[in-house]
Amino acid sequence: MKSNYIFFVLFLSIAPFVSAQNLLDKLDNETQDVDNFTLLTFKGTRLSLGHSVETRKKNTLEISAMTRYWDIPNSNRKSFVADKMSARFGIDYGISDRLTIGFGSGSPDGIFDTYLKYRLLRQTMDDKNPISISLLQTATYRSRVFTNVETRGSFGDKLAFTTQVLIARKFSRNFSFQLTPTFIHRASSRSPLDDHNHFALGFGTRYKVSNHVSIVSEYYYLTNELKSRETFGAFALGANWEVSKLLLQFKMTNNPFFVEDTFITQTAKNFNFNDGNFFFGFHATYHIQL
Repeated sequence: MKSNYIFFVLFLSIAPFVSAQNLLDKLDNETQDVDNFTLLTFKGTRLSLGHSVETRKKNTLEISAMTRYWDIPNSNRKSFVADKMSARFGIDYGISDRLTIGFGSGSPDGIFDTYLKYRLLRQTMDDKNPISISLLQTATYRSRVFTNVETRGSFGDKLAFTTQVLIARKFSRNFSFQLTPTFIHRASSRSPLDDHNHFALGFGTRYKVSNHVSIVSEYYYLTNELKSRETFGAFALGANWEVSKLLLQFKMTNNPFFVEDTFITQTAKNFNFNDGNFFFGFHATYHIQL
């Protein structure tokens, strides 16, 4: 009887220790799993023209301002820096570590846009998951005529939607690459020659040259171009400068647009410095942890 009592006391003494040890083991395993993820494939949620595979952390608010500047060929106007400019202002919010929602508005094209981005898969350092995958769905509304490609009829005629699968891999500490299969649906078209549905493939790279500076480039190949007008593939080349919670992006590009369904399908300029084909872009992003 006495031995049974001693065994019972020992069991009560050891059980909490075993339970606590199991809990510590689980936490340690979870920590190792989290630490095993490859971090910062790209610094920002946007690569250059379009979105990157990155999402914002939960309860993080991102405020962004994008601008484009360009000259008009044979223009007599005496403007400061550039003849014309376009801009987009947006806010993005991390609903969770995997899900980000965003809203924006642009001028002078009067485009209002929103998007949802979901982080489906994260690359791991042990290459168990060799790539990162995010899903992006955008919707845009055109409040005024800008490119004369869509009609201005009912509310539905002014809508466009873009679906993208963002596939990226961080090959080294300095080099990352992204592939972006894209489907675009435009609700209306002025010309019967133009398709309402478009398929494109995006390519993006980032090369880190120092702790705070990286070179980025992006290009989109459109499989079925507009037939009513000549268009070119959207291209950008620039540099990112990281300053604490502020990310500054400087880019040279061949279009003045900010939303995917427009800059992928309606880029009317080839990339060169002649005849008003050169656009200088600036993008500032600041994030706040709420």
